[in-house]
Order: sequence, then structure tokens, then C-alpha cells
Amino acid sequence: MISQPAPGDAGLSAAQAHVDRVVGGPPRRVFSPRRAAVDEVRLYAISTPAAWLVVTLGLADLGFELTLRLPRPDPGDGEEELPTWAVDCLLSLGAYCRHSRHGFSDGDQIDLRGPMKLDTDTAITAAVVAQDPLLKKLGQVEFLRVVGVTADELELCRSWQTSAVIALLRRLDPLLTTALDRAPLFDDPAMRAAAEAGVAAEGSSLDSLRVGSLDWRWRGRGSRRVLVVTLGSGAATALGPALRRKLSHAGASFAVVGDPGELRFSVAAADGWRMDDDGVVISLAPASLDAVADLFDGKTGTGSLPSLAGLRFAVIP
Repeated sequence: MISQPAPGDAGLSAAQAHVDRVVGGPPRRVFSPRRAAVDEVRLYAISTPAAWLVVTLGLADLGFELTLRLPRPDPGDGEEELPTWAVDCLLSLGAYCRHSRHGFSDGDQIDLRGPMKLDTDTAITAAVVAQDPLLKKLGQVEFLRVVGVTADELELCRSWQTSAVIALLRRLDPLLTTALDRAPLFDDPAMRAAAEAGVAAEGSSLDSLRVGSLDWRWRGRGSRRVLVVTLGSGAATALGPALRRKLSHAGASFAVVGDPGELRFSVAAADGWRMDDDGVVISLAPASLDAVADLFDGKTGTGSLPSLAGLRFAVIP
């Protein structure tokens, strides 16, 4: 739940002055929507490097304000288009916080359940929250940067650490700019390698990982009927190394937990699988561990093992 800031925190005018001073000038436009969850949303046009900065003011009683940084294209000879969609985005997030009384903090994840900019073909369908690299804090009020991420990257946050994914994003841009046309992190071999190495090193203490993409459905009929277990590639990136680290002795187990239940792997004398009330239970002989772990390297596609007849795995973007 939200903790109220202590009395004496900076008021609206002090917050306005703080943002103007750090940014280096007044906003291009101030939006003051009636009956909104915030007092105003300020849109700054930054020249070097060229960017838009969107900042809420009016959530200070909840302990934070929200910011969003976007690329600022060169308008050429035409009129510069203001990113009003980003203003609407922060207004919606502010309204959620105000009405639910659940605030945001550094390291949070947000599933937007659709494109960050509505009616656009963008892979950015979620966001993470980090302290604003420049505005930081004013008194007890923290300025929090909303950073757009792909569904794949959201899964990696859930199965690894949000702070680690933010660190990868900082390699691309220390100011954490949200570019709707940005390529996913896993398209970069160096980023993929860094994620896999981090998951292998830091995820080894996990006995389970929680994901939002886990699903299973029966496909086909008769002798061709198979259970297809689906995972997002972010979760799969974490799962392969985790299985190798955790299933190292007889009786060891590891679970993937999602909305439909659990996908549980355990070490046994022979391979096999079954369904129970909690989900899907897979038994693996030690000799089969590497073959199963190889199916979960973060790459999309389908795979199966002959010793797990009737079961197929699918890794999706």
C-alpha cells in the first residue's frame, strides 16, 4: 500500500521549479485535465539530445511522480507533432494509482495488455519502473521513470530480476528513453548472452519462477493428441539454466508457476509426465536433463523428447 509522505514535503510550485531547473527551461505545454488524478502533466521539448519528457505533478501525496522520456523526431519543415498519447498514458497510470491506492516504486512491472501507444504496431506492450535518472527525488517525493518494454522483456523481469533488465536497458540508453520502434533486447546477441549468463548465475537459488505466459492446451485427436505447454521466450531464457542448476540430485524439483497452475520438473529414475490438480508434473532421469534444458534457451519454436510421448513444448515471442 502507499505510504503517505511526511508533512512539509515540497508543494506543487516547488515541484514545478525543480523539474524546470533540472530540464533546463519551462515546458512546451502544460496539460491540466479536469477531474484528473493529477494536477497537471508537463511536456518538455529537450534539445540535446533531442527528446520529449512527460512529467506528472500532483501525485506527491502518494510519494512519487511519474515521468516518460521519448525520442523527439526532427519535424523537418512541418509542424512538430506533440506526443499527447504519452500524456494520456501517464494520466491512466496516475488514475490507477489514485483509485486503487496502490502506488509504484523502483523495480515494479506494468503489463499494459496492449500497445503502449494505442492503435500502433509496436512490440512495446509493458513497462518497468525505475528512478528517473535526472529528476531523482525532491524531499520525500521520488520521480519514477516509466520505461516501455516488450512482452518478452517483461517475462525476463518476472523470471529474473527487474533491476537486472533495467541495467541492460541502461546499456542502450542511460536516460531510459522509450522508443516504440526499439528492437527487443534478445535480438542483440550480446544482450541475450548477458541475460542468459545473469539468469544462470543469479537465478540458481530459485525453487520456482513466476511467469505470465505459461499455458497448456490439448491439440489433435486420437493417437496424435498431445499436450502443448507454452512459455514466453523471456521465461524460457531463465528456465533452461535453472533446470541445469536445480535438478542436480535425486528428488530435486523446480516449478514454473503461472495462471493455470504449475509446470513442475523433478528428478526421477525414468522419464515420464502426468497431470494432477496443480498442473503438469514432469519426471526426468538425470541423463535427460540437458536435452530438456536445451529446449528452453529463449529461442522461439517447438520441441519435444521421445521419452515424454504426448507432450510438446512451445516457446513464443
